[in-house]
Amino acid sequence: MTCGGFLLAAVTAGPASAASEYGTCATSPLSSSGSVNVANWPARGNATGITLKLYDEKPDGHHVRIRLAEQWTTGKRVYYDWRKNMDGYGTYKSWETYMVPTGANNKISNIVLQVATYEGEKQLQSCEKRLGSPWGAD
Repeated sequence: MTCGGFLLAAVTAGPASAASEYGTCATSPLSSSGSVNVANWPARGNATGITLKLYDEKPDGHHVRIRLAEQWTTGKRVYYDWRKNMDGYGTYKSWETYMVPTGANNKISNIVLQVATYEGEKQLQSCEKRLGSPWGAD
């Protein structure tokens, strides 16, 4: 019985764990919506296994965009590039990505999801969802 307990401890011990987070937002009035799923958000280092989904919710002739931002504990944000869905009403696009922390402490304090509706390069409306670090601020 002692050997079995030792084996269990050896199997469960491993590298530092990571948490997952999920968030959505939709513009109001509804014309675009999006979501982010972060499968692997460690206390320090790269957030990986990120899935972005973007939906065009209204037959208005506009296109929709989605992006992420990394937010530091100081409040400063580092924005990633917009991704576009130009395929029209009723369509969605999905992307797999990751985030590399740019702050001095190698930590992503918050991940910010932004979704917007555009006419050309003019933003018509937007929404935002902030995902707080599962590890807290430091």
